[in-house]
Amino acid sequence: MDEKLKSPQEKAEKIKEVFGELNKKFEENEAVRQAKTLQVPYFDLRHFPIDENVLMAVPEEVAVAARAVPFYKEIKTLKIGFVDPTNKHLDTLVGDLKKKGLEVELYMISASALEFALTQYRRILSTAPHHEKEIEIRPTEESTATLRALDKAAVFPDTTELLSLIIAAAISAGSSDIHLEPEKEVLKIRFRMDGVLQEITNLPMSVYQHLLSRIKLASNLKLNVTNVPQDGRFSVHRGTKNIDLRISIIPSAYGESIVMRVLGAEEISVDIENLGLSKRDMDLLLAELDKPNGMILTTGPTGSGKTTTLYAFLRYLNRGGVKIITLEDPVEYQIEGITQTPIDHGAGMDFAKGLRSILRQDPDIVMVGEIRDLETAETAAQAALTGHQVLSTLHTNDAAGAIPRFLDLGVKAVTLAPALSALIAQRLLRKICQKCKEIYKPDNKELDRIKLTIATVPKDRMPEHLTFYQSKGCEFCHKIGYKGRVGVFEVFAVDDAIEKLIYESASSQDIKKAALKAGMITMQQDAILKAAYGLTDLAEVWRVTEE
Repeated sequence: MDEKLKSPQEKAEKIKEVFGELNKKFEENEAVRQAKTLQVPYFDLRHFPIDENVLMAVPEEVAVAARAVPFYKEIKTLKIGFVDPTNKHLDTLVGDLKKKGLEVELYMISASALEFALTQYRRILSTAPHHEKEIEIRPTEESTATLRALDKAAVFPDTTELLSLIIAAAISAGSSDIHLEPEKEVLKIRFRMDGVLQEITNLPMSVYQHLLSRIKLASNLKLNVTNVPQDGRFSVHRGTKNIDLRISIIPSAYGESIVMRVLGAEEISVDIENLGLSKRDMDLLLAELDKPNGMILTTGPTGSGKTTTLYAFLRYLNRGGVKIITLEDPVEYQIEGITQTPIDHGAGMDFAKGLRSILRQDPDIVMVGEIRDLETAETAAQAALTGHQVLSTLHTNDAAGAIPRFLDLGVKAVTLAPALSALIAQRLLRKICQKCKEIYKPDNKELDRIKLTIATVPKDRMPEHLTFYQSKGCEFCHKIGYKGRVGVFEVFAVDDAIEKLIYESASSQDIKKAALKAGMITMQQDAILKAAYGLTDLAEVWRVTEE
């Protein structure tokens, strides 16, 4: 187009463009001059494509404050482009990167080059491909061995394949949690198997940033935020089934530590007969569960199997003609035929309010995930008195301690005593591997301890011979020596004697004595009997039940 025919606006735009280019050229020349003065290398970053994982080594807000941006990484050397050598945030940034084991090389860049680089943060966040969030897994018996072997590998799968392998290995090993922990030299991968963290492998730190970005992307977390905790979740596909993972990411000394909780890899389908209850405890609990009303409490710390026990009770009670409603925080496993209600603290739906609401739904059986306060405790006890079967959990060390705990919350003895039906305390023991177990002979000191512990166990509950075992570890148990878990329990019903003690506000010691007199055995005694039947070993007994 002829220059004369251009409109004034077009001419103004052209002039602005020309001056903009001249200004950028001036800025580059000024950056080159300043680099020579400071005796540092210069780099033209105006059109340099920065890799996503390199850029994410420095959060956007840190880059903006320091007026500096990472643009290239080679092994443990990170190249940083900076504008102002006097910027105090630049020194902090370099110091933080060195603490993470990185060597830092500084390059002078122009202000316009920095602005171009900073726009790439937004580009990466806005163009993250949604289709890449789909992750397929195919767990096999070899998955864990394949993952372990990567610590000696020269070539690694791509990021999505590596993440799929880690999750598949965890599921095939029966892991509940996957821990990805960056250290100075390596990325440590550990699985929580049967309640105990097991080190699986160490991977080079070169794969860490890729894995972290992949997990954040799948979980809809902020890629450029690294200095505050983030929580999210995503699903992986195993054939036609989805498996959910709950993600927790927190800052640590050498990066961000990641924990992935595996949800729903296997439905909770334990029948009451397979919990590990003795015949006496089973008969007692079935008799209480068959009553139309009353409250059954199971106690123990987090991870002691309380939820599994309550779900086993619900499966037993889930038959025609009854309505069952649960109140859970959160609902992690679905049970067909039962109305399961999640707690929503954001909407003001806590256990107390939720329990009042579900009682208006005319249920026959109510399960409350946990009793923490007077209002919930009192409402649950009143429900048990008015024709409902109530199941719940409480955090106490033993079964007898649940009664003083209720009274301490403020529940009146006149309400509690007739409401309570039975109390349970439990822990989970790892079962020794049945493929590689062998006889173990305790020394005299340990044998004396065993005999002293089980001295009060009724003879009809004792095995004919005390034979103990241990496992060395084999391929079947991933060389750990344990495979699966079994519950150990102490169980008692609230009979007339214990009801009288409740009215008297008796101590947990007095209640425990009365329960023992009525036939209860302690968790440690139950654990020793399970060891004598070859289900676990003595090391596990002492580890879990040591008082």
